[in-house]
Amino acid sequence: MRRYRTSGDKFLNEDENVREQQSPFAFPSCSQTLSHLQWWKMLKKKAISKRDRKVYKDRHKILQSHNILHVEIEAEEAKKHKELDKMIAMTDVDPQYFTELSGRPVKEKFSLKEYIQDIREILKTKLLISQEKDDCIRIDQQFEQETRRLRQIQYRCRRYVSDFEEFLSKDHEKSMQMLKKAEWETKLTEEISTQKNELAKQFGQSRLDIYVLEENWRLVKMCQMFLYCVSPVAWRTKYDWQQSESERSSIVDIPLSVDLFNRYKTLDETASLEKLIELFEQDITDAGPAVLYFDDPFDLIRIFRAMETQHLNALVHLESLAVPMADITMTITVTEAQIKREISEITTTINDLENFIIEAENRAANLEEYANYLLRDVFRRLVCSEEVLYLRVFIEDTYESCIDSNDANLDGFSMMKWIEKMHEELNLQLDNLPREIVRACEREGFRQEMKVIKQAEDAARKFELMHRLLDALKRLMEPPASKKRPLIRRSVPIITKLKPPLLSPKPTDEEIQYLTFFTDYCRLRDDFVTYRSKFPDDFNLTFQSKRDDKEKEEEEETTEEKRK
Repeated sequence: MRRYRTSGDKFLNEDENVREQQSPFAFPSCSQTLSHLQWWKMLKKKAISKRDRKVYKDRHKILQSHNILHVEIEAEEAKKHKELDKMIAMTDVDPQYFTELSGRPVKEKFSLKEYIQDIREILKTKLLISQEKDDCIRIDQQFEQETRRLRQIQYRCRRYVSDFEEFLSKDHEKSMQMLKKAEWETKLTEEISTQKNELAKQFGQSRLDIYVLEENWRLVKMCQMFLYCVSPVAWRTKYDWQQSESERSSIVDIPLSVDLFNRYKTLDETASLEKLIELFEQDITDAGPAVLYFDDPFDLIRIFRAMETQHLNALVHLESLAVPMADITMTITVTEAQIKREISEITTTINDLENFIIEAENRAANLEEYANYLLRDVFRRLVCSEEVLYLRVFIEDTYESCIDSNDANLDGFSMMKWIEKMHEELNLQLDNLPREIVRACEREGFRQEMKVIKQAEDAARKFELMHRLLDALKRLMEPPASKKRPLIRRSVPIITKLKPPLLSPKPTDEEIQYLTFFTDYCRLRDDFVTYRSKFPDDFNLTFQSKRDDKEKEEEEETTEEKRK
């Protein structure tokens, strides 16, 4: 291995022996380590002594000299580490060295701590050396194990290769045998396919023959059926076996001709040979004697001519019926139009009647509603309203005060007539009286009116005062609010049974009659209690006593029944 470098005293590309250089990974021996430690201690002592002697010098100079000393020491150490020949170490000691120096004073005392520290460092280095040696031994052992494993793998690989070659040889033999068998099987399949093709040709030919025979058979059977149908009826009853079957089928209402034509019609393409053969065998078993009425073909021609003449006669007859049929169709269309017109007129009249009936019903409902409105609202308001009743009472009061008591139960109009007559008479009397008397009467009347007004105001004021006193009395009679803490019950409170609420009293017949005629009371909708305030005082008192009497009688009856 060569290295090239440039320096001031060497040329470029100059060879350099690397083996003579010191390796950076070289580990010194124990003797070299001990000598190095002694040398390092000596240098340390020298540096300390120099530092003590130069205390008086400047700090900067001390630091500078100290740095220079350290740099020189490091350079020397580096040189000594690189050049083993120049390393200062004690390799050989004179045995008389210590005897000669025994009487001299020891410059430095022995330090046990430093000695122990040095021993520890030496032991540490030895321990590191032993660890490195152990690692080397372990690596060698691992290398031997790996080589042994590699040899085993190579042995197995050779064995696997030999086994695989044997397998390939056996597989080749088997594949050759399979190829021979495949060639033999292909020969057999070719022979079988040729036989199959020949059989398929024969089968197709036979099938074609069967289809041709089937078509001929069907044509012959249809011709036979046609000849039987054209033959005379007397001969058919004797020799035609199909007619006998048709008579049987007529019982079941199935025409045989339709069945036969459906049977001998052209079959589908998907019809199998088995089906054709079954039909042929069934026809042979069901077929009767093959006897024909016609021996000469001209007999058929004569029959066809007779049929032609019959058809011509039928056509002529149809042409003669064409005109009356057209007339009938025209009359039918005319009658249909008339019937449709009449039906439309009838429907219009019915719709008009329905509309008229609906209008009449609506008018009747409106009139009924208006009549109810007049009876229940207008007439009742004119007859039974509060203003009308007040007016009647006022008229009756004026009548009784001015004329006489109403013992004859006169109506309001007659009483107003009497009051009007009395008013006219009084006006005539006033006109005849002198003015002083009239003025005195007016003053007296005004005085009485003012007196009545004052009495009414005093009564209203007293009534209001009475209400105030009642409110104050209620406030005074109310118990004071308890401010104490509520007591806690230590036992179950006594439950007092509440009395059921009293049922509202039912109105009597007289009350119902009064409410229906003079109020808006409804028995099904309204409550009787709310209308009790509308009764007059005397009416309420009189009927209340009657109701009480009735209630007492009912209670007595119930008590007697309970006793029994």
